[in-house]
Amino acid sequence: MSNEALAAWFGVAVTLAISICSLLIAQRADRAARSDRDEREAARVSAWVSFVFSNLDQSDKSHWKNVLVIRNASDAVIHEVEATAVMNGEKEVTFSAKVCPPGQSYAEWIYPTKREHKARAWSLLSGCSELERNDMGMRPFTVVDRWTLVSMSFTDALGKRWKYVAGRGVVAA
Repeated sequence: MSNEALAAWFGVAVTLAISICSLLIAQRADRAARSDRDEREAARVSAWVSFVFSNLDQSDKSHWKNVLVIRNASDAVIHEVEATAVMNGEKEVTFSAKVCPPGQSYAEWIYPTKREHKARAWSLLSGCSELERNDMGMRPFTVVDRWTLVSMSFTDALGKRWKYVAGRGVVAA
């Protein structure tokens, strides 16, 4: 084989190697970008525990409620939602729902003395706009350990499972 042919083959091999490396780097960058995008979308889902009261008469205890608020700021429904919270200093209580639509929803915590069924600690999800229509106000518990979210997990619209843990943020489950 002549020197020119050998140089041509060497050039082709180097070009091929560079092309393969470039392709692998581009694929890795695409996976990283997709993962970042998925994490940012999952971080748009949050939850907290709040106190609900009547705006007309804040001292009227008959309207006082304690609720779990779930904010789904993504554009898609999330599925298989499970949120665990400490309510009134009791042991952790888990809320679950098959779906949670985009927007802000709440589930009322039912006091143990008012529960018809021992296993049912939460009402069904309702839109927070319902509270506004009924002239109800809401304040999150921000410094009281007796009312706090412990963790929340959900499946996004693409089927990926996520878990929020207080102090750690959202991580793939």
